[in-house]
Amino acid sequence: MLNGKKIIAIVPARSGSKGLVDKNIKNLNGKPLMTWSIGAGLGSKYVDKLIVSTDSKKYAEIALDFGAEVPFIRPKEISADTSSRKKVIVHALSFFENKGEQYDYIVFLEPTSPLTTTEDLDASIERLLSDVDGAESIVGVSLSEATHPDFMVGLENGFLKFLNKGQKSSVVRRQDLEQVYFYDGSLYVSKVDAYLDKEFYHEKTLGYVTPKWKSLEVDDIYDFIMIEAIMQHKEYK
Repeated sequence: MLNGKKIIAIVPARSGSKGLVDKNIKNLNGKPLMTWSIGAGLGSKYVDKLIVSTDSKKYAEIALDFGAEVPFIRPKEISADTSSRKKVIVHALSFFENKGEQYDYIVFLEPTSPLTTTEDLDASIERLLSDVDGAESIVGVSLSEATHPDFMVGLENGFLKFLNKGQKSSVVRRQDLEQVYFYDGSLYVSKVDAYLDKEFYHEKTLGYVTPKWKSLEVDDIYDFIMIEAIMQHKEYK
């Protein structure tokens, strides 16, 4: 709790991954992938409750072993690879509301961003709850460098196709580019009512800037290998 506000953290851990089978429980640097996000949330000074939303009893047992609460097994109809994040969050909030538990803020920690730390989470919560210009949510972003829009082109009949009229055909120095950022999925925090009305991304959303190495997400085995190497280099425990 911070400033009298109750905060719930949700770690979504669906089974049935197709790109990397059972990736949410695949051993990463000594423990299952999803437990890195669980640990980041449990270590927070401000999170009042941390749950794992999963459709798998096996995943639930692992989550419980690492200190998370698993108050329900997520219904199959919201556990497909096409199921929206919002359905997962609304289901969890409704479950607790029906028990008479209400929360002011929600934290969403995806297992695919295991480099997010407790320090990242607490810093983002502190910034959001400091009421910066009426902010209602904060999300992780990272500086776009090699994938800057000015370096991107389309292809038409095999030839380069510039994406906008102002795009230069010559190589641009990175130092001369306008700084732009991409959503890195590392963390999401929002007022509950604002989330239900607008989702995480809107005009009252702050950006929590993460370094390039923390912006990696586990989508395939190559991401997994790179993230594990970073964890070992940075001595993640």
